[in-house]
Amino acid sequence: MTHREMAAARPFSRHGAAARGRALDLINFLQAAVQSGFGPFISVYLTAAHWTQKDIGFALSVGTIALMASQVPAGALIDAMRSRRFALALATVGLLLGAAMMAVAPTLPMVLASQILHSFATSMSVPAIAALSLAVVGRREIGERMGRNARWGSIGNALAAAAMGWIGYTLSYRAVFVLAAVLAVPAIAALRFLPPATPRHEHHAHRAQRLPLGALFRHRGLIVYAGCALFFQLANAAMLPLVAAEMTKRSGTRATLIIAVAIVVPQVVVAVFSPLIGRLAGVTGRRILLVVGFLALPARALAFAVTATPALVLVLQVLDGVAGAVFGVLTPLIAADISGDSGRFNLALGIIGLAGGIGAAISTTLAGVMSDQWGTAYAFFGLAGAGAAATLTAALAMPETSPKPTK
Repeated sequence: MTHREMAAARPFSRHGAAARGRALDLINFLQAAVQSGFGPFISVYLTAAHWTQKDIGFALSVGTIALMASQVPAGALIDAMRSRRFALALATVGLLLGAAMMAVAPTLPMVLASQILHSFATSMSVPAIAALSLAVVGRREIGERMGRNARWGSIGNALAAAAMGWIGYTLSYRAVFVLAAVLAVPAIAALRFLPPATPRHEHHAHRAQRLPLGALFRHRGLIVYAGCALFFQLANAAMLPLVAAEMTKRSGTRATLIIAVAIVVPQVVVAVFSPLIGRLAGVTGRRILLVVGFLALPARALAFAVTATPALVLVLQVLDGVAGAVFGVLTPLIAADISGDSGRFNLALGIIGLAGGIGAAISTTLAGVMSDQWGTAYAFFGLAGAGAAATLTAALAMPETSPKPTK
């Protein structure tokens, strides 16, 4: 090994890598805890404030449109930045402010401002964490690292959701968003355990400035997987918010507890199985796991269309965990496969996120309109159709992107 190679390898010693790995565990835990306040609890909060499903769907869609608009610019910006840590800190401040706005009052201007700020912050935080992970472990071990990220994110999400459900039930719905804002403080403080930049960061930043974009945008795997992401979010984005609104109508204040448990169940599934999915992705390839995970979407939506009792909601959330674990772990892996060593990893993630944002924006508005016009069951049938489209696209059109797929 040359002197230069030894110097480059020194920051990535086994001890240092282990310490950074534990830091990433903590960061994923805290970031997910903050994000727990945004999602189904918003539907419960606004339904209790006498918003219609159409208005709730509109507010959620504004947020997803903002998310969609910011995905690609955020990915390109992070690829060009030297400090992913600073990007993640900035994003977490945005999450804090978004939660605080939501807590002030459930008025249309405040809710829309909160949704937009949250969306822009998420566009920075998700790829920044993925880029930090890739820099710490390298491409060879990224599958297991993404599974570990998902595990700790799920644990943080589950514990925070349980706390928020209890606080919403015993105190007020507004207190849920106060807690989300408070949790952002340790999430920012935890970033000091990671360096602001690494040699890998600098390498990819310089490569991103030099390489053309044409090959990335023409990549068949990127185009098809973007379609998969669109259909996935079209099926999934509105499902739990729709269930949350239905539970609020049926169960009143008990809805926060039901939804809290409904959030915890899939997070347990994700926490248990995500590292296994990351390892399997390197053995079986990506496509077969995508098909298996996506099948959970139409199955869950069809079951909700038949009946949505509290007990059934909790059982069916296991399927949400299966789909979420597969999508959450494989998305950054496929983005890494597609981008290779080009330094366009975050841009690839941004393009996939843009497609998913389009699906989510359509999902919440369409489901809200269908629910108000024809009933909740018809809305779930529509979501089931989108889930079937995601599964068929993955099965019939998605190429295998793994560098060493199993034959």
